[in-house]
Amino acid sequence: MSIKRLEKLRAFMDREELSAVLITDPFNQCYMTEFEIITYSRPIFTIITKNESILIVPGLEEEHAKSKAKYDQLYVYYEHPEMVEQSLSSKEYIFHCLNQVQGHQKIGVEFGSMPYGLASALKNENWELVDVTSELLKQRAVKDESEIETIRRSCSLAAHSIKAAFQALKVGITELEIETIAARDFYTESSRLYSDSLVITRGMSPSGKERTVFPHVFSGLRKVESGDGLILTRISSLDGYKGECERTCFVGSPDAKQREVFEIMVKAQTAALNTIKAGVRASDVDKAARSIIQKSGYGEFAVHRVGHSIGLAVHESPFFKFDEREVILEEGMTFTVEPGIYVPGVGGFRHSDTVLVTKDGYEMLTECPRSIEELIF
Repeated sequence: MSIKRLEKLRAFMDREELSAVLITDPFNQCYMTEFEIITYSRPIFTIITKNESILIVPGLEEEHAKSKAKYDQLYVYYEHPEMVEQSLSSKEYIFHCLNQVQGHQKIGVEFGSMPYGLASALKNENWELVDVTSELLKQRAVKDESEIETIRRSCSLAAHSIKAAFQALKVGITELEIETIAARDFYTESSRLYSDSLVITRGMSPSGKERTVFPHVFSGLRKVESGDGLILTRISSLDGYKGECERTCFVGSPDAKQREVFEIMVKAQTAALNTIKAGVRASDVDKAARSIIQKSGYGEFAVHRVGHSIGLAVHESPFFKFDEREVILEEGMTFTVEPGIYVPGVGGFRHSDTVLVTKDGYEMLTECPRSIEELIF
């Protein structure tokens, strides 16, 4: 477990007079314990006190936690008859741990992810609940050197798989075939470079004027036709950290309207990129891109924010959004930059690049072709 992360959280606990922090969000738990959690119906809990980090897991995660997680105390609750009578329930373990805590009856929790029943039970035991969601997200927003290096590698894998998809583009190939080729490249490359790592990838490959106006859509069995635009998305995960690369491209020559909107999108993304550096407001990055789109007459078709932080989660706070005026960019933040334009009857147009904020600008983490000349196949 990162000592600095614990130190930061405990300093916050001291300022807010919190006896403990009970973490229920899987990404925040991973941040504090380095345990990439897979949860279904069995909850996992992390408790941070002034002196200990405590992990509460179901029996089927016991060996996994012992192998991968960083903690001071591990409590396991079971559901098979050989062991169930020898353990407490997850809720009972929470109260057992909290009852050992000395000091104020204030506990930090995440209002957005804590089960209502658990919150009610804590209140019934006279615990005062304080929402610490924003503090945890703030701490996660600025990455340390280890996180940055992992994100660099994850982004490189995403861009590599996009380029592999380019090589497969032709009339008659299906969206799912494109996605399969990109995924195969990702797993081949990651196994060559990072055979001891945990990796996963996913993406989208919508094609044609009707389907590319859906910003988020599963790939299907539609066959690519001549003149089609496509938005290829690859999201990679390496040891929990995400990278994102997206490209709008064409099979056959785009028509004049497609070219027009494509160029506006690229100009908007370039303007956003040129605005990024430490000390800039997040809203100003959105404004830089959006003003170009608005001046070109397509403002109503730019329906989402210009970018989002990325790390353990694909979409993290903060965002490049028009109303994020209080967020100031810092060195070590990682963002996607992806202004999109979606015009019914014309198509959708979006590049996404992942960047690292630096003192005087940004580091591009997803090197991939961007111009229309390079993206016609």
